[in-house]
Amino acid sequence: MKTLPSQEKNKEAVKEYSWALIIMSIIFLPGGVFISRDYSQIINMRSLTRNSNPPIEINFTLYFLPKAVELLLCIVVFVSATFVLKFSERWRNILVYSLIVSIIYLAVLPIVTYYNFDRILHGLDLTSELIGNYAEAVVLSAFFIVIIIKLSKEEIRLLFK
Repeated sequence: MKTLPSQEKNKEAVKEYSWALIIMSIIFLPGGVFISRDYSQIINMRSLTRNSNPPIEINFTLYFLPKAVELLLCIVVFVSATFVLKFSERWRNILVYSLIVSIIYLAVLPIVTYYNFDRILHGLDLTSELIGNYAEAVVLSAFFIVIIIKLSKEEIRLLFK
C-alpha cells in the first residue's frame, strides 16, 4: 500500500512529539529520583534539629508524595512515548491519559508546595515564587494540550491501527 504525503507528515509529527516527550521526561526525571537527597537538604538547610530527626509539626509526606507522583509520571510518559514511536495504539492512549494526569498534577503542585513547605521553611510570603511555578505549569500544560490534541486527531489515530 502506497503511503500518502500527509501520512508521512503525520508520522514525522508523531515521532517529533514522542521524542520531545522522551527528552522532557529525561530532564525532569532527576527531580523525582533525588527525593532523599532533597529531604536531607531541607533538614540541614534549616538546621531544624541537631540529630537530623524531622520535626513533628512539618508533614514531610506532603513533600514526598508529589515527588513520587512526578517520578511515576516521568516513567509512564517516557515508556509510553517510546512505544508511540512504534505506533502502538494502546500506548498512544496511555500517553494521552498520562499527559492529562500530568496537567492536573501541574495545576495542583504549586499550591500544595506553597502552603505546606515554602511558608513553613522560609517563613516568608512567597507569592512571586507561586506565580513563577504556575507560569511554568501553564507553559508545560499548554505543550501537553497541544500534543494531546494532535495525538487525538482522526488522521493521526489512523496511523496506529
